[in-house]
Amino acid sequence: MPRSQAGQTVEPEACKLWIHCNSCCALFCDKKHTFFLLACHHVFCERCVKVSAGRTPSDAPIFECSTCRRSVRGRQLTNSMPNHFKQLFHPEPFTIGNDFVETFQRGNHRHFDKYKERKELEMDKLSKDIEVAKSVCQKRFLEAQMLRVERKKLMQRSRYIKAEVANRKAEMHRMAQAYRSRSLTSQSSSSAQCSVRGRPRGRGTATQSSSRRRSKESRESAKRQQITSFIHPPNHSFDL
Repeated sequence: MPRSQAGQTVEPEACKLWIHCNSCCALFCDKKHTFFLLACHHVFCERCVKVSAGRTPSDAPIFECSTCRRSVRGRQLTNSMPNHFKQLFHPEPFTIGNDFVETFQRGNHRHFDKYKERKELEMDKLSKDIEVAKSVCQKRFLEAQMLRVERKKLMQRSRYIKAEVANRKAEMHRMAQAYRSRSLTSQSSSSAQCSVRGRPRGRGTATQSSSRRRSKESRESAKRQQITSFIHPPNHSFDL
């Protein structure tokens, strides 16, 4: 937009808002590009029109219209352009009594209105897409929050399981140590008993063993003295 000397933004005149490029719809009031009026009564900016030189250097350039596909002459939109061309952009065409000027401006108005309608539809579609994307993002955000909570629970559960495993390992280690200590204690007690059995016996034990030996020998001699044949009583013969 044009700016005043004080640096403040100046709104363009409403009577110039309809002047636009018939191809890219760039506005003439923005003063960003040079505009041309072609003999086919189409308006284009310098980016959307193709220019070729005339037959001689004095000839006017030839423009290739991208709307009607014709090679025609053209004029740059300036204040120094001929009056009959400049009247086409008159701010109040109804005052000059020229129907062609009104038709020209009305056609450009309709073309620009269609362009604005297309842009409005695109904006509506984009706003709907943004709403859908917003709802999807909100849904994904809630799912991510739920997953974060679930992750925290699983981490706590894993820490609890690791602690339980460590406690069980420690308990098994203590049990193994206790078992080894008991086995060592039993082995030491058994070795002590064996050493006690291997020691020489005292007098009491010797007399007991001798008495047992004597009783055993007497029993064996009694067994040997037993009669194993028939007993014959003594023969006392006498006469009757």
